[in-house]
Amino acid sequence: MRTAPLLLLLAACASGSAPTEVEAPNTTVSTPTTELRDDLGSLYEDAQLTGSFVMHDLGRDHWLFIDGAQADVATLPASSFKIFSSLYALESGAAQDADEHFTWDGSDHGRASVNKDLTLRESVELSAYWVHRDIARRAGADVLKHWLDTVGYGNADTTGGYDRAWVVGGLRITPREQVEFLGRLARNELPFAQRNMDIVKDITLQEDTLGYRLHGKTGWAIDSTGSIGWFVGWVEKNDGTGPFVFANRCSTPDTLSATFATARRAIAIEILERTGVLPTAR
Repeated sequence: MRTAPLLLLLAACASGSAPTEVEAPNTTVSTPTTELRDDLGSLYEDAQLTGSFVMHDLGRDHWLFIDGAQADVATLPASSFKIFSSLYALESGAAQDADEHFTWDGSDHGRASVNKDLTLRESVELSAYWVHRDIARRAGADVLKHWLDTVGYGNADTTGGYDRAWVVGGLRITPREQVEFLGRLARNELPFAQRNMDIVKDITLQEDTLGYRLHGKTGWAIDSTGSIGWFVGWVEKNDGTGPFVFANRCSTPDTLSATFATARRAIAIEILERTGVLPTAR
């Protein structure tokens, strides 16, 4: 029974005004589409690694998977966590801006490039664990846990040490969760101030050309199974498509692998090129 339109018509007639047509709201919901590209799995085999890849074209709501069975398998986020860490650092006041200064404690952290005072920006560019350990200590365990829970970052587990949970503790995240988290950042939908999201977007910007902008962060953790590596991020294009949010995860039992360090990013870039997200001549 169409009661509401009839009442509107009667009311309009009673008032002497012309009746107005009322349109029903558009409740159409787009259906996500998926694409399997396991043919690109040879890129991992060529590097003597195992790996998987997830990409979400936010504009088309289109998902692409390489070894889709791994999309919901959770592992340590390693230094890909530094994107989240930078956001909550800025939101909590543990860092004021990208140039926040962190004082090196004099300990050897394995690389000369990080054995010095660093800014927040430099800590992401150089992937300095100790800076984000200090961010956790400045903010405190409760603040970190609050933001993990509020955002829904992975399993939000800080056991094993809240200031190292992302490299040796209980924190776990899946490739799909990485993509969903970064998609919310790309679309300014995270529960952080816009200023803070803009700062982190700037910190993570790796390539900026007339046609596209590539944001990303690597990660590397070692557990009982060997090395776990990430390259996560998103591509914004000037042609109005996307953004294209992705997570590449590699693994190997050989912790001395000669290809692992570079392959985390290189394989992801080649996939982005082969799928047309990035141009091949850059």
